[in-house]
Amino acid sequence: MDDYSETGDPVGSKVLAKKLPISVSSATIRNEMVVLSNLHLIDQVHTSSGRIPSNQGYRYYVDNLAKPLPLDSKYRDYISNSLSGSFRQIDDIVRQSAKILSQVTDYAAMTFSPENSSNDIINHFQLVRLNDHHLMAVIVMENEQVESQSFLVKQTVTVNQIEMTTNFLNQHLSGLTTSQTMIRIQSGFFDNLKRYIKDTTSILNAFRYLIQKVVSDRYFVSGRLNLFNQKHDLENAKPLYSFLNENSRLTEILNHSSQPISVQIGPELQDDVLKDYSLIAGTYDVGIHGIGRIAVIGPTRMEYPKVLGLVDAFRVEMQEQIKNYYHSYDQ
Repeated sequence: MDDYSETGDPVGSKVLAKKLPISVSSATIRNEMVVLSNLHLIDQVHTSSGRIPSNQGYRYYVDNLAKPLPLDSKYRDYISNSLSGSFRQIDDIVRQSAKILSQVTDYAAMTFSPENSSNDIINHFQLVRLNDHHLMAVIVMENEQVESQSFLVKQTVTVNQIEMTTNFLNQHLSGLTTSQTMIRIQSGFFDNLKRYIKDTTSILNAFRYLIQKVVSDRYFVSGRLNLFNQKHDLENAKPLYSFLNENSRLTEILNHSSQPISVQIGPELQDDVLKDYSLIAGTYDVGIHGIGRIAVIGPTRMEYPKVLGLVDAFRVEMQEQIKNYYHSYDQ
């Protein structure tokens, strides 16, 4: 596991034999590799090549063997000093955290400002008829933030259709968080609107855009170019580079777990763009001010112990710094 993580090259029996602390023949190691292959923990890329960990093997490794690597004093001091400056806004701390986390891991990093009931719950949905084919979508957040977007529909829309559609949206979506709403959208919820308006795609796209706009105010990503520094298929990195701008989808993925630290590997992320990547996420809790999230995404062969240790250190440091920020304003 460590060899493949470091080099990106399949590992053969001869390489392992040289590194073991005791003398073991290559034949014995090959037999053990066959056992691991039968357990679906390692894969053989080519007939003549060595082995690489499978996604199932990575899962076993993360769950049973990989432990967060304790940070040395150099890393701890660097993280603490980077986040202990004089920040004017919470978002400045969160943005700086993404930047530093991407630098120390050499992967892409994402951070989300704390979510709370006022800045994350959608209080009201509204459709406004501007003319027969021209509508406006409006969402009102619990903190009274209002976002709107005008758009065109193919069919003629009546006032009655608008009222029924608006009532249906509020009946089923009002009071949900942005991430909960996006999950509904991804599951085909807007198909239910066809009983009122046939062109549901335009409505869906308008409300999706508004939700992404709200979420983007709390979302920061850094280190996109790190994706191209890995010994990895560059063609896979290109779509991921674009994917990192889709903050609503990332929010959905990060909300998958509320654990302090979680690891999702390849297919577990349920997106073809991410099938060769792993995501290590952490949460930080700042009490009444909400819960925020941080994450690192990199190839499945990433250095799990190192990244687990860094993500844990960052979430603890961010939690402390943001609490201090709020405390200074509460006094």
